[in-house]
Amino acid sequence: MRSIKLPLWLRFVLLAGIVILASAAGLFSYRYYTHPVTLTVAVGSIDGEAAKAMSAIASRLVSTNASIRLKVVDTGTALEASKAFAAGSVNLAVVRGDVGDLSQAQAVGVK
Repeated sequence: MRSIKLPLWLRFVLLAGIVILASAAGLFSYRYYTHPVTLTVAVGSIDGEAAKAMSAIASRLVSTNASIRLKVVDTGTALEASKAFAAGSVNLAVVRGDVGDLSQAQAVGVK
């Protein structure tokens, strides 16, 4: 069996290409796994305090470079927030436990 001997310049180009490809794959993997996850939060209150509180939490998460980001959606009322959560259009909802159909809901924080 004969081995094929490549020219030195071609070996160098192949080695450089493999190193560049491996570096690009590593960089892509790093960026993919460190990319923050964005959760959509529905809030609703008559006075707007829930939206202000969630916006403050979202900005704090950004400033501390947390791996989670919050997208706050102000629905106007707690009933509309619970409807948005029940419909599956948002990931989280800030509502009271006795508002709307929350049969699939789980409590994250209870006051």
